[in-house]
Amino acid sequence: MGQNEKGRHGAAGRLVLASCLAGTGALAASLTGASFALPAPPAAAATSPSACTGTISGVTVYGGDNQVGKVGTAYPESLQVEVVDTAGCGVANADVTFSAPASGASGEFSGGVTEVTVATSSSGVATAPTFSANSVTGNFDVVAEVDGFDVSMSLTNSTVGVASSLSVESGNAQSAPPGKAFPDPLVVSVEDGSGNPVSGTTVTFAVTAGTAGASATFAGAGTTATAQTSETGQATSPVLTAGTTSGSFTVTASVPGLSSTVSFTETVGAGTPDAITAGAGTAQQAEGGTDFAVPLAVTVTDSNGNDVGGAAVTFRAPSSGPTGVFSGSGHAVTVTTGPDGVATAPAFVAGLSAGGYVVTATVSGVSSPATFAMVNEARTDASASGPNGTYRLVTEAGRVLSSGQDAALGSLPASKLAGSKVVGMASTPNGKGYWLVTAKGAVYAFGNAKDYGSPSHVASPIVGMAAAPGGDGYWLVAKDGGVFDYGGARYYGSAGDLHLAAPIVAMASTPSGKGYWLVASDGGIFNYGDARYYGSTGKLHLLAPIVGMAAAPGGDGYWLVAKDGGVFAFGKATYYGAGTSLSPKPVTAIVPTSDGNGYWVVSANGTAAGFGDAGAQGSPTLKATSVVGGAP
Repeated sequence: MGQNEKGRHGAAGRLVLASCLAGTGALAASLTGASFALPAPPAAAATSPSACTGTISGVTVYGGDNQVGKVGTAYPESLQVEVVDTAGCGVANADVTFSAPASGASGEFSGGVTEVTVATSSSGVATAPTFSANSVTGNFDVVAEVDGFDVSMSLTNSTVGVASSLSVESGNAQSAPPGKAFPDPLVVSVEDGSGNPVSGTTVTFAVTAGTAGASATFAGAGTTATAQTSETGQATSPVLTAGTTSGSFTVTASVPGLSSTVSFTETVGAGTPDAITAGAGTAQQAEGGTDFAVPLAVTVTDSNGNDVGGAAVTFRAPSSGPTGVFSGSGHAVTVTTGPDGVATAPAFVAGLSAGGYVVTATVSGVSSPATFAMVNEARTDASASGPNGTYRLVTEAGRVLSSGQDAALGSLPASKLAGSKVVGMASTPNGKGYWLVTAKGAVYAFGNAKDYGSPSHVASPIVGMAAAPGGDGYWLVAKDGGVFDYGGARYYGSAGDLHLAAPIVAMASTPSGKGYWLVASDGGIFNYGDARYYGSTGKLHLLAPIVGMAAAPGGDGYWLVAKDGGVFAFGKATYYGAGTSLSPKPVTAIVPTSDGNGYWVVSANGTAAGFGDAGAQGSPTLKATSVVGGAP
């Protein structure tokens, strides 16, 4: 601009363009001392319907992209796309096809399909049906396609926060009385595939009754209850209350979508004893010194009729007069009921005093006892009814007599006695062999018994022997108390250096083989090793001398037998009867049964009077009084 122009217009004539924006601005001019405005063009507005072409020009993601979903559950946001035309208008009623992968990490739309076609709304937005992740983890795309245009939405299937495992936390293996609450609730833990706790998951607890009808209920929920897992992934059941029927039952915990379950095994215990009822054998009779045929048994129940296990029942027979004894226990024995509420007493043996009497069975908390009417029948002979006995006897001439199932394995030829005589015998553990010993100490083995040696000379005659429990040795005992050990039988001491008031007549070993007893004819007992002293007849005035002894199977007692058939029991060896009025005299030995619940009193003529569970034989008898010992 030239100077003149500048001077002519000056500041006052200067035109200032304040704004000129196509479609949105206005032109304004300012003149010194005056101002004015020019009209602005019309403002731009949304494309008018008349301007929309309806020709699809593209499709874009409208919602649901970049989501992470839990396998097996619906994605939280809907999958949406927008379809527009060439003028940028949303296209209504356009068919949009959403497609997910057919395999691998993917999902399904409502109806279980991987492809679905949806029409757009009036605004051009197409919303797919609910889309749920399948069980495969990983990333994948869902493609939306319309009229040749497509767009992808990125999704991820994850196991984080999805229940993958269920385990018992606490509350298993509990017991409660009928009608009472179990001490603790049932607690389970739910974790995902990475071992993280899963919260907000519903756990269902369901009671399944046991075969006997035992069951329980949850507080306010019956036999089924639900609970939600906490932030730690644990779900706790309501209080569980036992039913009225005793026995075991199960509670199963499950989680929706998880095939595996866990179980709790609980027990409804019995209440306290309310009744005691006698079983079979309430009225029996047996010959003196023999077992009653049916063991005495009772059933203990509570007020609901449930069997009470673990209850202590005491069976008691009279202490004098006609009575009997329980094997291993005497006139009274206490037995604990089993899970079925039944208590069975040991074998009950009739005493030798004939007559009737009552045996009672009592349990704490019940005033009325169960009763059994028993009768001892008179016995006038050594023989009596009963099972065949299994034992062997030996004569002083070396002849072996077998009874019952014991096989005859041989006798000692007279030529080998060399002027001596057999004084004792002992059997191997399985009964398939035995040893005989003579007064001079010579030992002879039969069957599977092995010869482990014998003394070359003895200062005092041998009077007895005992086998080592393993059958790998034996002891011999002399009249003066000297002890000789062979094979695996160890020496634990002897009475050989003692001044004896009466000669030694027999010996017996403990079950462990680590000890033995010696007995003198006056009943004095000498114990060595682990053999304990349980008493003796040494201070009693005996009508006849002691001639033999036998150990109780547990090593916790022993029997002595006198020449007149009298039997003396010590420790836990039970007295089942004596042969004083039954056995021919003289008596020479006592042979126990293998279970210790009986014994035979053996006479010199071979008569074996059985007592307890020893089958009473009474034969064979010998014309010569020559039986000197026996063994089971």
